[in-house]
Amino acid sequence: MPVNIRDIAKAAGVSVATVSKALNGYTTVNAATREKIMRLVEEMQYHPNAAARSLVGQRSMTLGVFLTTGLSHPFFGSVLGGIDEALKARGYDLIYLAQATIRQEYSLVRHCRSRNVEGVLVFGLQEADMDFSELIDSGLPAVFIDMEMSGEHIGMISSDNEEAIRKAVRHLAELNHRRIAFISGIPGSYSGNLRYEGFRQGMEENGLSYPPEYIAISDFTREGGYESMKRLLALPEPPTAVVCCSDVSAVGAMTAAAEQGLTVPDDLSVVGFDDVEAARSVRPALTTVRQDMEAIGFRAVALLDDLIRGVEVPSKRIILPTEWVSRDSCAPAKDAAGRS
Repeated sequence: MPVNIRDIAKAAGVSVATVSKALNGYTTVNAATREKIMRLVEEMQYHPNAAARSLVGQRSMTLGVFLTTGLSHPFFGSVLGGIDEALKARGYDLIYLAQATIRQEYSLVRHCRSRNVEGVLVFGLQEADMDFSELIDSGLPAVFIDMEMSGEHIGMISSDNEEAIRKAVRHLAELNHRRIAFISGIPGSYSGNLRYEGFRQGMEENGLSYPPEYIAISDFTREGGYESMKRLLALPEPPTAVVCCSDVSAVGAMTAAAEQGLTVPDDLSVVGFDDVEAARSVRPALTTVRQDMEAIGFRAVALLDDLIRGVEVPSKRIILPTEWVSRDSCAPAKDAAGRS
């Protein structure tokens, strides 16, 4: 006999409603309970009426994921991990709609229709990369990750990027840092723009100013963080602290500081963003802002499924909170005599 949702609830020792909420990505289910439920879903091979759902209306039960970037940055792997969890929970298959470049004649809608996908997840792109108006007007449900899009069948999901960086600046200001620099993400990107805005607001809220050269344009990568930090340290009055748009770029910044004979955090405080594995393994361990990348992927699929099925949702725009993670890469600023 096929496993049903009541079997999962009984095995987990929770109510059917709790299982349903976990499968639908509700944040009211605590992490340990959700992890237990998802493990049982896989172990017990529970598929929520996938066969029946595919027969009704000749549904394909297939989603597409569209991105042009590679998967080398750990952010993408973590988001895809969350997507995979949600696919198993909701009985969908996934097709990877890969494009090395966006040609002028390329049609994402035609690509999706040719693969018989019911909806598409879009991430790893910037709004300027292509014209999404065809997709928005097509009626094909879509969820954009880290992109601000709207429409009748369109949803979006991201972390609270502005508030996250404001937390970082606030922390450094409380450590008496006044010369705080910012290593940006990709110029023009949704998350990069909001993180810069969070930096600007954070500095203003704490009564701090910064010269234009303290804004180092980068691209979320280790190499970008390394080169940006080298430029910042070459300034006549280099910063005593730096906020980076990703943990990966923060690791690059720490490498550049070490090559200049500086010690983190005694000579330079560094804050990252994401809380990937590198943040925990680098020495000193990186103080950072954690975004729940797995939850982004999981909730994106849950939202897309609701849009496909015509379920009324509280909001098609989901902004997830972040968490401050204090480790060892920040210390109080030194005074003119070199004292902390």
